[in-house]
Amino acid sequence: MAGTQRIPLADHVADAAALVSGSRRGEPCPLDGRAVGRIARVEVRSAVDVPGCDNSQMDGYALAVTDLATAGEELTLPLGTTVAAGDAPGDLEPGTARPIMTGAPIPRGADAVVPVEESAAGRFLPGAVRDQAVTLRPAATAPGRFVRRRGSDTRRGDAVLRPGQELTPARIAHLAACGLREIEVEAPLRVVLLSTGSEVTGGPADAGAVHDANGPGLAAALTAAGAEVVHRGAVPDDAAVLLEQLRSSVRAHDADLIVTSGGVSAGAFEVVRAAAAEETGAVSMAFPRVAMQPGGPQGIGTLALDGRRVPWLAFPGNPVSALLSCELIARPALGAPPRTRLRLPIRLEAPEPSPPELAQHRRAHLLPSGQVRLAGGASSHLIGALAAADALVVVPVGVEAVHDGDVLETLLLPGGDR
Repeated sequence: MAGTQRIPLADHVADAAALVSGSRRGEPCPLDGRAVGRIARVEVRSAVDVPGCDNSQMDGYALAVTDLATAGEELTLPLGTTVAAGDAPGDLEPGTARPIMTGAPIPRGADAVVPVEESAAGRFLPGAVRDQAVTLRPAATAPGRFVRRRGSDTRRGDAVLRPGQELTPARIAHLAACGLREIEVEAPLRVVLLSTGSEVTGGPADAGAVHDANGPGLAAALTAAGAEVVHRGAVPDDAAVLLEQLRSSVRAHDADLIVTSGGVSAGAFEVVRAAAAEETGAVSMAFPRVAMQPGGPQGIGTLALDGRRVPWLAFPGNPVSALLSCELIARPALGAPPRTRLRLPIRLEAPEPSPPELAQHRRAHLLPSGQVRLAGGASSHLIGALAAADALVVVPVGVEAVHDGDVLETLLLPGGDR
């Protein structure tokens, strides 16, 4: 049913997330390039210390600082055998030094490394590691010098990944260092995406037809949010055709989620509303007015099909409204990583009005100065301004006008004119 009371955007996002949550599932993913950008489903704790033993930070000589005099004082020590990365540490004979390579385990009895640059030669010469003695002039004599302590990066039992975190190259490397080879991640939801409206299903431009911007744009936005768009199409303002297309596409692709654009406002040809009214048993939809601009008219519900109820998010039809609905509602509902939000000053030539009952999202450019400048007007058909923008300025509920220098929450977007 249509309602007159506007609901906060955060409440609608929570409803959408709850609706979609039952369709989300996990799948294993190898820790390689395929894992980049995937979202962790479970907490992971390290089963090992990293590093797994005390090891050398430098190429040099492992020794006991009790065998050194003061810093800068020259001394000569007999040499033991060389320790390379991957060797067993072995023992250090008292009063000796052992040549050691970066990453090699510290021998038992040693507590510091003197870098090779602080030796008389200043570097390892061919055969030098087999010499009988080495002359050193250490710059410092503190225990632990150039020693990487066991567990200094990660301790056994530390949480190294939490549900909802994005797998970045650094996280993948960290997990691999902790001995992991595979991680359970969120499987992409399979989405059927339909643009509604007789104007987008073909015909000459002079007869009122338009190119379908919502289909390609929403397909890209949903993919970027981690979903898999398994079917994309367009349907006219005919409820029976819409439902037929949805049923056949969901069945054919075993889809988890339906996303449509258009047909949810207050016009005479609102096809999603018509479908909900005509098949009340099969379609269970609410049409809240969300306190946001653009994108206030929304639809949320399910389609009954083959013994299950398929979640359905219905967005407005104007291109900016549709894309911002996907950004602000579908993206968090799908569990995608949140965008960076900063409080930044706004640069304006003149005050800009804002409807006080709505949270307005204005397209903007991030300036090198750390300020933002609005891009284009507030109208929801100005898709070119959104394409050029790399930020959204959030004008909160209760504000009637934005003035030069106002500091407002700003959501950073990828791309824009850079």
